[in-house]
Amino acid sequence: MKYSCLYSIVRFAPHAETEEFANVGIVLTAPAYGRMEYRLARKRWKRVNQFFECPQLFAKAIEVAQSELESVRLMTAQATDNQIVNHFRYLTEPRESLIRFSPMRSILADDFTDTLNSLYERFIGRQIVPRARREEQMVREIRTLFSDAAIRNFRDDTLTGELTRLHLPLVHRNKVIAAIKPLAFDQAEPSAILDHCEQWVIRLARAESEGILKLENVLIPVTAPYSEQTKTQRKAVDAAKQIILKNRLPLVEFEQADKITAFAQQFA
Repeated sequence: MKYSCLYSIVRFAPHAETEEFANVGIVLTAPAYGRMEYRLARKRWKRVNQFFECPQLFAKAIEVAQSELESVRLMTAQATDNQIVNHFRYLTEPRESLIRFSPMRSILADDFTDTLNSLYERFIGRQIVPRARREEQMVREIRTLFSDAAIRNFRDDTLTGELTRLHLPLVHRNKVIAAIKPLAFDQAEPSAILDHCEQWVIRLARAESEGILKLENVLIPVTAPYSEQTKTQRKAVDAAKQIILKNRLPLVEFEQADKITAFAQQFA
């Protein structure tokens, strides 16, 4: 039988001025059962240490988080469900510190430990997936979408010109050349989001200048972990979208499967 739980994402935010953070743990509680558990990243986590370049600070922050959460865990075992909810709400209130917590969220669970581990893999483990891998996943999902819709005229191809060699995962060749190039804007640095966008816009614009294709025939599905991004990262994503649109490239959110299908069907 499923029961209601509350959870929060533990975040490491060493630079308040940039609003950048890394998801480093999960805290999960089942108020009705008086249970609370947490799972934190290891103190010598190479990915976080390489990005923020403060291994000693990160290790100390994890120690502080573990101490605080352990105290909450022990308190939970002896508290009423209302007390647990109120304390959890207090724990997740906005704070100016190295360790912060996302707003309190709810989830239904039938196995507490499995739910904790699943949330950890979703919000912390997922970060080890390189951006290129995410874009490959997007391509696979679009191919599945096209297979279900009996669209078979978009294939992996390389477009070449005198100064251009452009590999694209979904290309249609007939009277006109059309293409679909998914972009994932999940980079940690806002500048990296814009760099990734501009690199592809420049490549596509160069292909158009050589008469290889027209930009209006290249669809750009985009995705980003919007709910987990900082204000600055979201601003960069919005700016990237404007760059795409200003260059006459059709833009859709990756989740808008019907619009991706409709674009492809124009060339069927």
